[in-house]
Amino acid sequence: MSTGKYFKSIFFSFLLLCTTNLFSHPSWGIVVDENGCIYFADVMHNGDGTLWKIDLQSMELETVFEKFHAHQIYIDDNDDIIAGVAIWRTGEIEGEGHNYLFKYHTGSKKLDTLLFTNDWDEFHGQNFALSKDYSEVYFSMNKQLHLKPLKGKVRPLLDMKFERINTMTTNVDGSLWFTDSRTNNGTLYKWTKEKGLEEIAYNLMPQNPESPIFKEKNHHLFFGIAFTHEGNPLLTENANRSITEITKDSKTKTRYTSSLNWSPTGIYYKDDQYYIIETGYNKRHLGPRIIITDKNFETKRVLEINFETKTLIQL
Repeated sequence: MSTGKYFKSIFFSFLLLCTTNLFSHPSWGIVVDENGCIYFADVMHNGDGTLWKIDLQSMELETVFEKFHAHQIYIDDNDDIIAGVAIWRTGEIEGEGHNYLFKYHTGSKKLDTLLFTNDWDEFHGQNFALSKDYSEVYFSMNKQLHLKPLKGKVRPLLDMKFERINTMTTNVDGSLWFTDSRTNNGTLYKWTKEKGLEEIAYNLMPQNPESPIFKEKNHHLFFGIAFTHEGNPLLTENANRSITEITKDSKTKTRYTSSLNWSPTGIYYKDDQYYIIETGYNKRHLGPRIIITDKNFETKRVLEINFETKTLIQL
């Protein structure tokens, strides 16, 4: 499928999503390439979403793609971006839809389609992770985890069902990590071919947060998963608006808390710095904006965006 046909299709037929759901379920995908440029997904602007690029040297903001409804993105060893897109058009029945896995070649600026299906059970592009060699994709649908080879048939990864899988990722050794915001008050899992499923920590979702973005517990969710320079998992959540580190003995430590009305969604570690996406809500949608910290989570730079002029503002 050509890039032009894809964007034309989205422009005329994308589902008008519920505003509250968009606010409570923003994008969390953020990566940094070898030149220090930031790419991040944003479902709130330019129609139905945008893939953005920030050049920190020139302080230029580039719109890579508009009407690009991606929540999660990854970057491979060639600095190419892999993104999942899930589309459901008004009038279609549940279980149908249009799901893509794209690769954007940052050098040639070419967009390739790695996967496309109209069947949510075959692949769903909202919440996914990639195998270490990029030949397989994990995704969640109907409270289950599935494994889809790029050139093969989908199969259940596990027989069991979960309450509410929020996000997933893989680390450098290929282990799959994912969160469930409902089971045991919020649980982090790890899965490997060798050991199967492991429960890493539970009681991770704050039950009585002081100043959540949304009071309704149904909207208290985990978003991005990343790893510290020591390899410990980091979870973002919007109840306490914090980033939590889970240590090797399954203890928790709050590493970062957003200012009032803001919450971290995505996080990426590179070269002793953390790159954090924040979104917020205060009678209107706020952000996204980018926070850059050192490896101890001390803030170094705050980058806000004027989305009308498409310019960066460094605070």
